[in-house]
Amino acid sequence: MAKLNRKTVVIFILLVVALYIVIEVVPRVTGALTGTEILEYGELRVSVPVEAWVVRDETCYKAAKDGTMKGFVEEGSLVKRGSKVVDFTASEKGGEGDDIHDSGAKYKGIRERLGKELIEDTNQKAQRKGIFSCYIDGYEALLSPGNMRKVAYSDVKGIDSAPKDLKRKRAHAGEPIYKIADNSQWYLLCWIESDDINNFEKGRSVKIAFEDATVDASVYSIDQDGDRYRIVVATNRYYKDLMKIRACKAEIVTTDMEGLLISNRCLTTQKKKVGCYVKTTTGEYVFREVKTLASDGEKTVVAETQFFNEDGEPVNTVKAYDEVLTDPK
Repeated sequence: MAKLNRKTVVIFILLVVALYIVIEVVPRVTGALTGTEILEYGELRVSVPVEAWVVRDETCYKAAKDGTMKGFVEEGSLVKRGSKVVDFTASEKGGEGDDIHDSGAKYKGIRERLGKELIEDTNQKAQRKGIFSCYIDGYEALLSPGNMRKVAYSDVKGIDSAPKDLKRKRAHAGEPIYKIADNSQWYLLCWIESDDINNFEKGRSVKIAFEDATVDASVYSIDQDGDRYRIVVATNRYYKDLMKIRACKAEIVTTDMEGLLISNRCLTTQKKKVGCYVKTTTGEYVFREVKTLASDGEKTVVAETQFFNEDGEPVNTVKAYDEVLTDPK
């Protein structure tokens, strides 16, 4: 029995030694258990979903008298100053073809919101150049370029309906009938949480992604508003439904690029330089400095092969299909 026990002890010791060699010695020599990843090309996209409001430089016009209307210029068309926008014939209130019986109540909200900003149309000619539209909601004065950086989130929270098409056959004096908006630039106003603010920088190029289209834009302004940040994004690009929307859901795409991707867990610092450990042909790992171009918190796009540092000196860096340590520590 004692002899059997000694044999068991010897076998146990041999197993422990073998296990130690497998866990400690073999990986150091062969790198068999070392975690790595292969650097490859890919796409990096960083976006922030937002509840947003469209801001335009626009002027709304009202009928100077009771009358009938026809011959509107095409919705969304560009008009020159002084050009005819609608045929208007003055007539008595009511009458044949009158489809507005409770005019005061129907347009009361729009008229009150616009106040003195609702301009009288005396000759049915464009008083400014721009995009013609009959879609009006009365928020044209509140959500204007001159006022958008003063607007609080509570001011727009309840604005969730689209502008109404006010094209009709008859209008009564004082009623809104059409508007003309600046076609050179428009804006998107939104609020974001502090967790996302690092994705935004004034002047930075971004994209506005609607459900049906994406337009290029840039960050116009960033202002803190309580616990949130008020972001204004500006663009001069065409969007087919621009005049028909006010409140909308969209995504602000702050990064959308292709390049050489590396996992953030592979990155480390050495002598205050960011880099990673690349496997050489001899199986050793050497530090390579990298230049980060964009990151989403998990993946980073880095410069490939060579870049120039702050001193203008060339730095050899990583390249496609390099094998790098996933845990450089």
